[in-house]
Amino acid sequence: MSYHDFEEACVDPLFPELGERVRLRVWTRAKEGFLVYEEGGELHRKALRPFPGGLEASLPLPSSPFRYVFFLREEAWAYLGSHGPEPALPRYDRFFHLLARPLPPAWALGAVFYQIFPDRFRLGQTPPPRTGAWLYGGKPILHKAWDEPPSPESGSREFYGGDLYGVLEGLPHLEALGVEAVYLTPIFQSPSVHRYDTQDYLRVDPHLGGMEAFLALKEGLRRAGIRLVLDGVFNHTGNLHPDFQEALDPESPKRGMFTFRPDGSYASFYGVKTLPKVDYASPLAQERLILGENAPVRYWMRHADGWRLDVAHQIGEGGTNRNNEALLRLIARTAKAENPEAFVFGELSFDTVPTLRAHTLDGSMHYAGFAHPVMEWLSGRNVQGEEVRLSAKEAWRVLFDHYAALPLNLRHSMYTLIGSHDIPRPLWRLKGEVRRLEVAFGLLLAFPGSPGIYYGDEIGLSQANPYSDWRGDPYCRGTFPWDRSRWNLALLDWVRRLVALKRSEPALRRGGLLPLSAPPGVLAFRRRYQGEEVWVYASPDPFRLDLPPGTDLLSGRPVQGRLEAEGLLLFKPEKGLY
Repeated sequence: MSYHDFEEACVDPLFPELGERVRLRVWTRAKEGFLVYEEGGELHRKALRPFPGGLEASLPLPSSPFRYVFFLREEAWAYLGSHGPEPALPRYDRFFHLLARPLPPAWALGAVFYQIFPDRFRLGQTPPPRTGAWLYGGKPILHKAWDEPPSPESGSREFYGGDLYGVLEGLPHLEALGVEAVYLTPIFQSPSVHRYDTQDYLRVDPHLGGMEAFLALKEGLRRAGIRLVLDGVFNHTGNLHPDFQEALDPESPKRGMFTFRPDGSYASFYGVKTLPKVDYASPLAQERLILGENAPVRYWMRHADGWRLDVAHQIGEGGTNRNNEALLRLIARTAKAENPEAFVFGELSFDTVPTLRAHTLDGSMHYAGFAHPVMEWLSGRNVQGEEVRLSAKEAWRVLFDHYAALPLNLRHSMYTLIGSHDIPRPLWRLKGEVRRLEVAFGLLLAFPGSPGIYYGDEIGLSQANPYSDWRGDPYCRGTFPWDRSRWNLALLDWVRRLVALKRSEPALRRGGLLPLSAPPGVLAFRRRYQGEEVWVYASPDPFRLDLPPGTDLLSGRPVQGRLEAEGLLLFKPEKGLY
C-alpha cells in the first residue's frame, strides 16, 4: 500500500515557508508517476523521480494551502489522494492539503493536555465568595460545599471555592499522570462561575486568587515543564464589560463594537443577553481585543503558551460569523507575533475542515472527528442522548474521513477528547462501565492528535444526575474528590501507562494513520513513523487475533500467533513484517 502522511520521511521540511522548496515523497512499489498539483487555478504535472523505497518530487511551495495528489503506475495508473487510492482524478476535497507557516509549535504536536475548570478542581488559599455577595441573573450567587453536586437551576451562580493556588497544589498529580500542557477554562474577572461572560480581560478574577495566584501557578508550571493554555472568549463579552456598558449609549464611540438593532436590542451568543456579541467590523473592536498593545489576545501571550478560542466558529461581523476565517487568522497571527511558540486552537464544534484548510488556526477541539464517533460507538447514544447504532467499522470510517481531510500539518495538533466542560462525562455516558472507559482512553491516547484529559475522568469521576436525565453542564462540572479512597486507582494506573506510551513511542506521538483489518466489532488502525508501526486494536468485548512476531506494548511481553484479547491491544510488530 502506498503511503504519504505528515512525517519527515514524506514532507521535508514539515513546516515550510511560502515559496520554500519542499520535497514530497510517496512510499510505494510504483516505479513511475507524477505529482499533480493545483496552482493558479490550473492543474500541473511534475514527473516523480525514484528514491530507495518510492518516488519523490520537489518544488517551491506556491500557495497555502497547497493541494496535490500522486498519480502512480503499478499494475495500472491510479491516483493517491488524502483518503487513499482513487481510480480517477478525485475532487480537490480529496487532495492532500499542505500549509505554509505560521503553523503549530513543535511542542504541541501529540502533547498530552489536561483541562481544568478552576472553581471545581481544588480548594486553595482564596476565601470563596459568600452566598448572596452579589446577584447573577437577578438571583443571589451561592457558596456550596465541596461535595455537593451542581444544580441545573443555579449552576452558573454556584461557587465552590477552587482557585489557581489549588491548581498549583494539584500539580504533583498532573506530573505523575504525565501531563505536558494545562488548558484552563476562563480565569478573567466575571460575575458567573464559568466566566464566559468576561467583565475585565486584563484582570485575573480575585476569587481565583488574582494575578498573584496566576503568577505563582505560571512559575510552578514552568518548573514542572508543563505548558499553559488559556481560554479566550472573544466572540462575546459579558454585559458588565465596561465597553458594552458604554456602548449602551447610542452616542458612544464604542457603540459600533457591538451589533445594535434599530429597536435597541443587540446580537448576543444564542440570544443570551448577558453575552453581547462583539462586532469585528469595528476597527475599535479589533484594536481593543486583538491588536492593541494591551489587547488581551496579545497581552496574555506574554504569560502563557496559547489560546483555546471559545466558539471560534461564531466569531465575526454584524452579529454573524461573516469574515470568520480572516478574523481567526488575525487572532492566531497576532498571538504568534507576541509569542512565536503560541498554540492557538479553536472550539470548532462541527466540521473543522473548511476553517482549518483556510490556514486559520493551529487545530481545534476534535468533537466531530473524534469524540462523537468514539463515544457513540461505545455508548450507543449521541451527545444529545439519542440512541444510535455505530459499528466499529463505521466508527473507523468517520475517524479516518475527518483525519484524512485535515491539512497534513495539523493532523497531530487536533485537540482530541472524550470529555469536556460542555458534554456529559464519559464514565456517566457509559453507565459506569469502566472497561468501556478504558477503551475510550486507549483510543484517545493512541489516535493522532494532542489528547485532552478532562479533570477527574482519569480517576473515574462521573455525574450526580440519573442516566434518564441526559445532560452534561452543570453536572459534568462537579468537584474533584481529593480523598484517594474515592479514586479508581486501577483506572488511573491505566491512563498513566497510556500517557507514558503516547510520550515514548514515536509512532503513537507523531505517526501517520493507516487502516488495519480486524475481526468484526474491533476498531483497528495502524500508526506508522519512520518505518516502524504500532497496531491498535480496541473492543469492549473479547476478540481473537493471529499476529506476527512483535511486542505487546502495554505488558512489554513478546507475542506471536493466536492471541485472545479484550479492551485494548497496542502491538508493535518486528520491523519489516508489514
